[in-house]
Amino acid sequence: MNLKGRNALVTGASRGIGRGCAEELARAGANVAINYFSHREEAEEVAAVVRKAGGKALLVQGDVSNRERVEEMVAETASEFGSVDLFVSNAVYSDRQLMIEADLDGFRRTIDVGMWGAFYGLRAASLQMVKQGNGGSIVVISSPHAVIPVPTAMAYNMAKAAIDHMSRTAAIE
Repeated sequence: MNLKGRNALVTGASRGIGRGCAEELARAGANVAINYFSHREEAEEVAAVVRKAGGKALLVQGDVSNRERVEEMVAETASEFGSVDLFVSNAVYSDRQLMIEADLDGFRRTIDVGMWGAFYGLRAASLQMVKQGNGGSIVVISSPHAVIPVPTAMAYNMAKAAIDHMSRTAAIE
């Protein structure tokens, strides 16, 4: 895969799957904007990998459940790199409790980050790509939880099911 000259934004890129995506995009030649919420040190480690691979790295701190901040992150990426060609929606939060015992603030936060955060990123990146006129690629990271009900993970299951359908709908639009 040759992504030389392409510019990516990855949410939740300081750890786990998001980190892996950001590092692989860099190894393929992309410049990478690394979104993180609270793990700055780890985001800086990812930035070092991106730079070592020969790409530009941009740290973009922000909560993906905040629509305005997500729009700003996309704009910052486009301003710094010249475009947003690739977007990976990966950021997640998950409180794990039985539904009847769930702290509803944590339940809502799980939905806000997992579903609304994915939607805000998908929409903002799509608008930027349409504005640029060159298309682009968007990846939304989901989970088997979208179709397999796992106890103590109702909010997470709901968010993943929603983003699966959201992604399919966005693809045909």
